[in-house]
Amino acid sequence: MIRLSIPRIALVLSLLIPLAGLCANDDVSWIADKSGCKVANPFPQPGESINWNGPCKNGLADGEGLLEWYINGKAADRYEGTLKEGWAEGKGTLTRAEGGRYAGEWKHSLQDGDGRYDAPDGSWYEGQWKEGQPHGHGQYKTSDGRLFVGEWVDGVFEGDMEDGDNPNKT
Repeated sequence: MIRLSIPRIALVLSLLIPLAGLCANDDVSWIADKSGCKVANPFPQPGESINWNGPCKNGLADGEGLLEWYINGKAADRYEGTLKEGWAEGKGTLTRAEGGRYAGEWKHSLQDGDGRYDAPDGSWYEGQWKEGQPHGHGQYKTSDGRLFVGEWVDGVFEGDMEDGDNPNKT
């Protein structure tokens, strides 16, 4: 058996939490839109602003809506789906400015459950996720068309492959 790690799919919406574990709400920064509605912001960036068009409960984004991120007034990432108490929770779609897209389930602003990530280079992963990484049964197709189907553990493909096969190559 050969263990290969695919790159962690960088879905930093500024909702993504550090990989060492979930942050407590006290350990994360919050960012508010013009109306004062806040969302979690663990990786603040200079010139960052947001727009949330969904409901706001107790000062936090809570419910279905569209969250748009801007850097120095320029549109960046967008998340369409459910937020709960300021965190991505349930089903949602994240579209990255550079072209990556994740559609699926979220838990505390990490990909968790079933989902699919399409990378700008044409590669994709579809299957189970846990704490922001492929975990469980899934399939990964490289940009050159090779398909890896099987089990993933913490972002690492656990399966038999022929020498030279590497799901990290694109």
